[in-house]
Amino acid sequence: MHLLEVRGLGIRNPETGTEWILKDVGFEVGEGEFVTIMGPSGSGKTTLLHLCAGLESPSEGSVFLAGKDLAAMKDRDRTLLRRKWIGFVFQFFHLLPDLTVRENLELPLRLQGEDPAVHEGRIEEILDALELGDLRDRQPHGLSGGEMQRASIARALAGRPPLVLADEPTGNLASRAGEETMRLFREVHRRFGTSILLVTHNPRDAAFGDRVLFLFDGRLDPAHALEGPDLDAASVFARLEELGI
Repeated sequence: MHLLEVRGLGIRNPETGTEWILKDVGFEVGEGEFVTIMGPSGSGKTTLLHLCAGLESPSEGSVFLAGKDLAAMKDRDRTLLRRKWIGFVFQFFHLLPDLTVRENLELPLRLQGEDPAVHEGRIEEILDALELGDLRDRQPHGLSGGEMQRASIARALAGRPPLVLADEPTGNLASRAGEETMRLFREVHRRFGTSILLVTHNPRDAAFGDRVLFLFDGRLDPAHALEGPDLDAASVFARLEELGI
């Protein structure tokens, strides 16, 4: 089953109404798959994630999440579907400053109307996987950038979403902390079986995925994708040069 299916997706620049930010984009993310989308800054990666989550409406094409056409749903139904199926990780963390790490993790559960105490084991497992056990009672101002991003990933997992969308998750981190964050994404993928769609402009980060797609000039051609056991940063660099990105 494809958790996410994107078909012929396009969106126009809202300021001009004529220029295309994205045009004829199509791809899928399957159960347990880790897909990265590589593209330069300004290529429409964040817009694409917003479309995939139903946070923006396309000018053309369709997005199916868990087999449901997002454009055909009412706003409330789309919101409820998103809460159930998607966790988000952002470049700038977006942790609530007055809550502790643990309380930030509990928030998605509360939004779903669930009692966090019922999920005590799950929360502890996530804290352990993200190496946050000793930081659970700290507020974000007492964390480093890397620790805040780990807390952000943990929060995204708290509601057990089958799919995590990550928008440039290392873009606000030093190189070492960024590499550690990507290693933890791989661990999350292995340990919980979570599907991940991650967008980045960093070839090193892109190479952590099972499959790398390339977005440029508003288009994404699956024929240019990279995957397989030899996938590494060098092969991503080589494909970028080949495509002239």
